[in-house]
Amino acid sequence: AVAATYVPLLLAAWLSPLPIAALTPTLRLPFLYDWNVAFMFVVSFPLLLVLTITDQHTLAASLRQVQLDGTVSIPDDSAASLSSIWRRKFRSVNIGAQVFGIGIGGVIAFLNYIAYRPKTHAGYWIAAGDRMLPAGLVFLFCIFLFYWLVSIYVLRSFATSLFLKDLVAHAEIRMLPFHPDNSAGLRPVGHLGLRNQYALTVYGVNLVLLIWISVRYLNLQSSLYGLIVAAGAAYVILGPLVFIGPLLPFRAAMLRTKTELMSEVAQRLRIELQRLRKQLPSGQITKEDEELIDRLRKLGAVFNELPVWPFDAGTLRKFLTAYVIPIISAGVSLAKWIFTTKGVK
Repeated sequence: AVAATYVPLLLAAWLSPLPIAALTPTLRLPFLYDWNVAFMFVVSFPLLLVLTITDQHTLAASLRQVQLDGTVSIPDDSAASLSSIWRRKFRSVNIGAQVFGIGIGGVIAFLNYIAYRPKTHAGYWIAAGDRMLPAGLVFLFCIFLFYWLVSIYVLRSFATSLFLKDLVAHAEIRMLPFHPDNSAGLRPVGHLGLRNQYALTVYGVNLVLLIWISVRYLNLQSSLYGLIVAAGAAYVILGPLVFIGPLLPFRAAMLRTKTELMSEVAQRLRIELQRLRKQLPSGQITKEDEELIDRLRKLGAVFNELPVWPFDAGTLRKFLTAYVIPIISAGVSLAKWIFTTKGVK
C-alpha cells in the first residue's frame, strides 16, 4: 500500500523543482511538512487495506466463536441456504462497490483539484506558479485510490450488517447470563463494530491533521472549507453507524430473548401466586412455597440484568474514546484559529 502511494509521491516531490523540506516566500507548504498526506498514505491507507482484506476472516471467526459457546445456533439447512444466497450477494456487492468507488474516488479527486489548484491555492507543493506539477497528478491519483478503497470498505460493512440481520432471523440466540465477557456470550460480535470504529478514528486523525495543516500553513482559505466540512460531517454521521450497524440485528434478538425469559418467569410466578392466594384462608403455605417464590424472584432479577447490546461497558468506553478524541482535537484546532484570527483583526 505504501509502495503504491507514498513512495511515488515522495519520488515525484523529490524530482519536482520545489524544495521538499524548506519554506519559501512562494511555497507555504512543502511536501515533507504535509503530515496529513504522510499519515493518510503511510497509516490510514495501509490500515484500511488490511481491514478490507481481513473482514471476511474476522466475521467468520466471530460467528464461529459464538457458535462454539452455544450463544448462536442455526440449523444446517438454514446455514447452507444463507451461505449460497450471500455468496452471490457479496460477489455483486464487491463488483458494485468497486464501480461505485471509481465514481466516488473520481469526484473527491476532482474536488481536491478544485481546492488545491494553483489559481485557487498557490503555495501548495503540488503546483508551481500557475501550473500543476507531475507530483500534483500523482497526489490526485493517490486521493482517488484512497477514496476508492474507502467506498469498498463502507459498502462491504453495510452488506455485512444486512447479512447479520438475515442470519439472526434464521438463528436462535441463547444468551448466557453469567458469561465472563459480560455481554451474555456475544462480545465477539460486538468487536465487529469496534473494529469499524478504529478505522473511522484513523480517518478522524486525518481530518484533524488536515485542519491543523490548513490552519498552520495555508491559513484555512475558503477553497478548503468545503473539503473540511464534508469530511467532518461524514465522520460525525458515520461514526455511530459503523459501530452500531453490525450490532443492531443482535440487539433486536437479545431484546426479544430477554423479554421471553422474563415473561416465562412472570407467568410462572403468577401461577404460583394464584395458587398461594387460594391457600391463604386455610393457612396452608409451606416453607417450600416460600423458597419457590424466592427462587423465581431471583431468577427474574438475573434475567432483568441481561444485556441488550453485544458489548460491555469497556467496549463502549473504547468506542466513545476513539470517536470523541478526533472531534475534540478538531474543535480545539478550529477554536485556536478563530481566536487567533479575531485577535489579529
